Amino acid sequence: MFSNYSKSKSRKRSSKKRSSSVLQVTAAGSPASVGLPAGAFFLFGGLCLLMLGWGLWLFFGWMGELLFTGNQRFTLQRLEARSNGVLPEGILLEWSGLERGTNLYEVDLGEVRARMERHPIIRRAVIQRQLPDRLTVVVYERVPLARTGQVEGRMNWLVDEEGVLIQKSFQSKHLPFLLGAGTGLTLGMRVDEGPAGPALQYLTVLRDMPGKIRSLLPVHAISLGHPDYLDVRLKNGLDILLPTSGNFEEIVMEASRGIYEIQNQNLELTILDMRPEGRNRIGAAQ
Repeated sequence: MFSNYSKSKSRKRSSKKRSSSVLQVTAAGSPASVGLPAGAFFLFGGLCLLMLGWGLWLFFGWMGELLFTGNQRFTLQRLEARSNGVLPEGILLEWSGLERGTNLYEVDLGEVRARMERHPIIRRAVIQRQLPDRLTVVVYERVPLARTGQVEGRMNWLVDEEGVLIQKSFQSKHLPFLLGAGTGLTLGMRVDEGPAGPALQYLTVLRDMPGKIRSLLPVHAISLGHPDYLDVRLKNGLDILLPTSGNFEEIVMEASRGIYEIQNQNLELTILDMRPEGRNRIGAAQ
């Protein structure tokens, strides 16, 4: 009997141990906590930032319209345009495309500047807001330095120092004529490639020289037919052969000294050769 009681008690203890170990295994195998995946957290945060950014964009857009583009105080009332050349204010205002009554902050200054500079005669345009109600357009025109075309005596294209064809004119016969600058010329085209480039550089250097130097070199026409030199015809009939490379300022100064010597000594010469191979030969043959 005692033996049966001991066996029964032993079975109860072993049963308790097995149930305890089963509970421990079950507890160890189950997750400690349940939560959102990491990707969902970042997605939620991104959506929050997106909504915040959109709200700020709407807020600042509303504030900008309230303070600037929708503010009647900044309505364009005074529109002015001026040039450093011959273009009248009416033409400039027409080219600008601006109208009174527009809000100053709705005017794209860069677009207006680009619109003005599409006209070949305008080298640079400056557009300025002057609060609360004024807008000013200032343009700097291209200045003709020479003329070109098929025939010298007819209507010719005016050319600035950068080689841009500005306009056609009958009224600029005093400007040097570039013979052979090209065919099929059109408004706004550039002719500064080839020998025309050095020719324009010479004319620019000569333009900036003192009056005494300019009076010794009254250029009538420049022939661009040869790629290695320029044939410059002066108004007194003298021809000067100029190289297409080198220090143009020094070459012009030396040519002026040669012309002065010819005039001072009453030399009956028709050609002044300023090329490297003829630099020391006044009146060398062509």
